[in-house]
Amino acid sequence: MPTVNRNPNLFEVPAKTPKGFYYHQNFVSDDEEHELIREIQKIDLAPFKYYQFSGKRRTASFGWQYEFGDSEIRTAAEIPDFLLLIRTRAGNCFNIDPISLVQVTVIEYSIGSPIGWHRDIPQFGVVVGISLAAACRMKFRKYHRGRAKNSTRDEVLSIELQPRSIYLMSGPSRESWQHSIPPVKELRYAIMMRTLSERDLAQRVIDL
Repeated sequence: MPTVNRNPNLFEVPAKTPKGFYYHQNFVSDDEEHELIREIQKIDLAPFKYYQFSGKRRTASFGWQYEFGDSEIRTAAEIPDFLLLIRTRAGNCFNIDPISLVQVTVIEYSIGSPIGWHRDIPQFGVVVGISLAAACRMKFRKYHRGRAKNSTRDEVLSIELQPRSIYLMSGPSRESWQHSIPPVKELRYAIMMRTLSERDLAQRVIDL
């Protein structure tokens, strides 16, 4: 597990959030945001697949890719240079070895695109997210295995992710909580970066 930089002068969470969640506004400048969006718009994005369904948001994965319902992750195209540069800054921001952020997903949220309640798949470890173009609300609720559709709801925590901000989900926020994003009101982009889980990384070393 990476050592997270907890310098209170660097991170500000203006809302109650789960333990292990860290947030920093103005991670990139306006000009850097515009350049990142221009580069993202050159990528061949495809509708997100959820089993046999296609979602509203469009994505592209690099390093590793995965599909819902599949127990394995698979190698994907190499991470583009412009994403390697921002990955280095993101890793340094949280005192994570940038090279360990081996999976990157670029996401385009058209107006009305949501993400339902979920946790990232267990093959991945910590998650870093960069928000671009528009704000969105990120919600959290405690994860219960086998949760019934109409079960009693836990307290829901939330935070407004501002454009150009960055966050880290680690520890309980990654493992013990689910998160979701309601339908966005404006076009939004996100760059998601992930490490491999310690278990999955150990298994791949054994397989070499």
